[in-house]
Amino acid sequence: MNAPTSPHSPSVAWIDGRLVDFAEAAVPLEDRGLQFGESLYEVVPIVGGALRLFDLHLARIRGAARWLELDDGLPDEAGWRELFAALQAREGIDEGILYAQLSGGVAPRAHHPAARPRPRLWAYLRALRYPRADACARGIRAITVDDLRWARADLKTTMLLPAVLGRRAAARRGANEALFVGADGELREGAASNLFIVEGRRIVTPRLSEHLLPGVTRGLVERVAAPLGIEVVSEAIDRPRLLGADEVFITSTTQLVMPVVAIDDAPIGGGESGPIARALAAGLRRELGLDEGR
Repeated sequence: MNAPTSPHSPSVAWIDGRLVDFAEAAVPLEDRGLQFGESLYEVVPIVGGALRLFDLHLARIRGAARWLELDDGLPDEAGWRELFAALQAREGIDEGILYAQLSGGVAPRAHHPAARPRPRLWAYLRALRYPRADACARGIRAITVDDLRWARADLKTTMLLPAVLGRRAAARRGANEALFVGADGELREGAASNLFIVEGRRIVTPRLSEHLLPGVTRGLVERVAAPLGIEVVSEAIDRPRLLGADEVFITSTTQLVMPVVAIDDAPIGGGESGPIARALAAGLRRELGLDEGR
């Protein structure tokens, strides 16, 4: 008998080239992603039943997979399209995400196995309603935490324990996101987001480095800001600059552009979501084809 499935859970998963019942999908105990964190993942938006920004997400996971020497486990673009079509035929999702994870494969537990296993790929779809104008008007609260992550946070790996701990600390304080601060005092990014501040008619984001993920949504901000006549620059941001900003917002695949109205219990911009962040959020929703009325 199948295990009970939540009404909001996927019904199937794609594992190693075939569909399996989601309730019965499993990862072997000696999977290297499970035991060593040798694993990458991507979250691709689905709007109107189609993948959005797919090429950008595909390029990112390909680059990371080459660095970890796992790229032979990734399908070509046609293979990705086949995977999505098979899942979508079963799920019929209009708005949601494609979650895909690539692991180092299965082998007897050793840091460097004698025979290199073949990487394994699995994926599934999940329904998700993206934030609309009402959510952006409310905004979110955040806290700052020390950055405890490894030195290659620019790779989208599943080594997410510091993010889990950060979000746990945020929840205890009635906040939604944790913002990582490096040993040098510079802000880097959120536990699951990129960070931006607004100073007048300038948008500032931390400089790209190995300490932060080159988010796909992060890269779209400049494009959405251009019609508004707003400059986007990359500069160092310390805590006083963060707290003194006119506006603060985060970006991610699932949050799009989300204003931050308070950090460490200190209000940002009077404690209300700012006009520039809200305008950027509306522009990104239009770019993705999201219907404001749904």
